[in-house]
Amino acid sequence: MSLVNFITTNRKNFTIIFYLAVVVCCYLFFSHQNIPTEIAHSDKYGHILVFFTLALLLHCSTKFSTLQQIALLTSFGIAVEIVQLYIPYRSGSINDVVADFIGIILFHFGARLLVKKLFTLTRNA
Repeated sequence: MSLVNFITTNRKNFTIIFYLAVVVCCYLFFSHQNIPTEIAHSDKYGHILVFFTLALLLHCSTKFSTLQQIALLTSFGIAVEIVQLYIPYRSGSINDVVADFIGIILFHFGARLLVKKLFTLTRNA
């Protein structure tokens, strides 16, 4: 089964997983967290990983263009940071938005191309 067939036949499942991931992310973004300080900038790595995953799930659950997906997730990241400005125990940060954007771009221009290349190689073998 090709990657495209797998995604299109499972789009509804990816959509459910995407929305569940957004709910979990909102809980984590808006709740009180004890972020480990042993690793410098560990929260930024978390933002990169979370938005990489959200980009993957959004890509697999919609037919939006790459630009639309990047705009949607970047807007979500900005909205999260704006809300955090009004939560006493959280703080909004432009650095978090940059980390979010890095995660989105890593998926769209890194992992997506790698996956396409791997599926092409395995199909031709």
